[in-house]
Amino acid sequence: MPEKRKASSQKKSVPRKKVKQDGNAATAPSHIETTQQQSAQDAANAAPAAMGTPTTVPEGEGATIPTSVTKQATQDTNTAALTVAESASTVQQESEDTAQVANSSEIVILDTSGALEKKTCFIANLDTDTLIQIFYEAILRVPPNSTPGQFGTPWHFNGFKHPVIYCATRATLRSVCRQWADLISDAINLWRDIHIDGQRIPSPAKWWRKGWRPDPQNYSDLDPNEAQFLLPVVDIVGEMPRASLSVKRSQESTINLVLVDPTYDPMPRLTDFGRPFLPRPGILEFLHGAMDQPMIGSLSISTEDIHFVKDLFDPGVYLDGRCVVERKMETWTVAELISLACDGEEADHFDLSTLPPSTGDTFNGIRTRTQRRTEETKEIEHARLRKKFKVWPKLHTLRIRTRDPGWMLDQQRCALPAERAPALRHLELELFHEHPLWLWTFPYPQLTHLTLATEESSDFLLGIIAHCTSLESLIITLRTWTRDDTESTLTLDFGHVILSLLRSLSIQIDAPRTSDHKFGRRFLDSITTPRLQSLEVISSNVNRAYPILHLLKRSQCQLRDLRLDFSSSVLDARRSRVPKEERFNLQELLYFVSPTVENFAIQSGLMNCSWFEGFSAPNLQNITMLCFGIEEDFLGYKYIDDNAQKVALHVLRWAEKWMKGASEEEKRKRRIEFVACPALVRGTDGTDVFYGNAMSGKCDQVPCPDTINVLVSRIRAMGGKIELLWVTARELTEEELKAYYEQKKEEPRSTRRDTMRW
Repeated sequence: MPEKRKASSQKKSVPRKKVKQDGNAATAPSHIETTQQQSAQDAANAAPAAMGTPTTVPEGEGATIPTSVTKQATQDTNTAALTVAESASTVQQESEDTAQVANSSEIVILDTSGALEKKTCFIANLDTDTLIQIFYEAILRVPPNSTPGQFGTPWHFNGFKHPVIYCATRATLRSVCRQWADLISDAINLWRDIHIDGQRIPSPAKWWRKGWRPDPQNYSDLDPNEAQFLLPVVDIVGEMPRASLSVKRSQESTINLVLVDPTYDPMPRLTDFGRPFLPRPGILEFLHGAMDQPMIGSLSISTEDIHFVKDLFDPGVYLDGRCVVERKMETWTVAELISLACDGEEADHFDLSTLPPSTGDTFNGIRTRTQRRTEETKEIEHARLRKKFKVWPKLHTLRIRTRDPGWMLDQQRCALPAERAPALRHLELELFHEHPLWLWTFPYPQLTHLTLATEESSDFLLGIIAHCTSLESLIITLRTWTRDDTESTLTLDFGHVILSLLRSLSIQIDAPRTSDHKFGRRFLDSITTPRLQSLEVISSNVNRAYPILHLLKRSQCQLRDLRLDFSSSVLDARRSRVPKEERFNLQELLYFVSPTVENFAIQSGLMNCSWFEGFSAPNLQNITMLCFGIEEDFLGYKYIDDNAQKVALHVLRWAEKWMKGASEEEKRKRRIEFVACPALVRGTDGTDVFYGNAMSGKCDQVPCPDTINVLVSRIRAMGGKIELLWVTARELTEEELKAYYEQKKEEPRSTRRDTMRW
């Protein structure tokens, strides 16, 4: 084998076709999202059709995923490529171009017995375009199988848990032959997405000198004899080298960077309040190198250490001048907090053009001692200002997600105004109540996409939204932590917030500490969205969705997509104790949106099917319904009363009429999806069991009732597209329980109920 590789390396390699990145260069998928909102915001650009003559597509995060390869290409090489990937799935890092590669006409694969053997694959017959598309199919991570209505998919960015690139597959395919290595190395879009997991970076334990101020410099090297404080050993050493290689291969194009746990606690067994974390080895050097290019276009950070993020954008987080005294915080009004978050302070803004350049090499004469001291002082101050007010000219997407509060108070401000982030358009902030939103200053007026999952009051959130004059998409969580959110405390008199450009709104109303059905109503009653086309409402309390009808009537918008996620809550007014005039009325809502709605999806418990009577929507194309209404025995998982069957019969009888009066063209566009699920499994919400988020049971598909099958057959005979799924619950096996616990180990740690639906 060594002689074979050596002979192969002496052959003339295939000429490498460079694909340079410029304003018209082709770009491939960056962050692949699993929700409807983020598929439009963060879906990457399509793969180039050819390496020599790339297809020109817009740069950014708004293009589509590459299409599948042809059957012929799949028959020729797809099996071989995937077999090679499986044979070296343990590859965890990628080397430089000096890696040895095999002959381009021979591939080492596994036979049925597990032994290695060489087989000939006629890859020489495949053109470059087909090869590169196969590489995109194998290396880029496709979205997971979506559940009906996409209700089970993560509500926010999923890239923290699922990297976009299969690095091991990329490394394996590059080791097959010189031609494949060259093609993959030159494909910029296979390197632009970089995922760094801090848990995979070996980080040394340190000793904390007690009694000092909270500064990272107070850590010292640990005595080797202090073995009891050593951190778990990490054998993987390729995380940072692989990231550096990706930056090199991206050929100075903008990169999409994801950081998970970029800092660590060097003494996790020591309880010392205020003690800071330390950056992982190599993280800061890598970030400063990528910032100096400048190269970072999208930056996503998931961390327990909020100070690291603030010091990255606004250096000096540990200085006394950055801390906001708690007594002062309590005296500020809501209007003052809004002004601080949107406008910042005078010291946050600085015109970099007023800074003179470095004078170290501009004067060749003899300076006096006083002149030298003055110049040195100015140079130090100017260097500090240049570092503090560093500009991120290519940053268009920023995501910040915090988890456990750790040992640190969050009382430091961080400002990233427009002059330092001129291209920022997409902002996602997911913060616990320990991290106040008003401690951050962002250029809200220039944002087009905003996600706020915080625990601020509706008054404060309305003040933030009022400054977002360019907003097109909004995902927001109403989840106050400290006080009742139904009363107004806002001193600003701005009336209704008119979001004149907003087209997509997703709102989650989640207040586990209160059962008040009016929670969230103030926010919904204070906004107007005249151009809204897509609306999603998430709430386990059905009646909290009551104000959305008034929002739509007030806005007079042309709604096309409507998604209602009520978990497994019962959607039946007869079972509600809320006054009739304040109950959510699904029939009235659907009647109002029926002239324009095209897609409707709902997830809930038992439903009152009266809204089907006389319901007509001329433009309706897709209906997705998940009914968690199968009531089962607590111990034996046997059917007692199948209420979901009654709902299904109402839906299918209406669907039969809907299809019967449609033309052939309309039938081709119309689709129905119905899922019947358990309501409760051993006291656990049926949605948690259905989506695999509970250990109390697991859902399996079972045959549909005969009466349901008869109606389905009649609808399909008319040309209707209908999918029906009937599921029931069972106990988890030992293997499934083990897999469940392993999955929980990989999920972010949290000290409280995770309400952001990761």
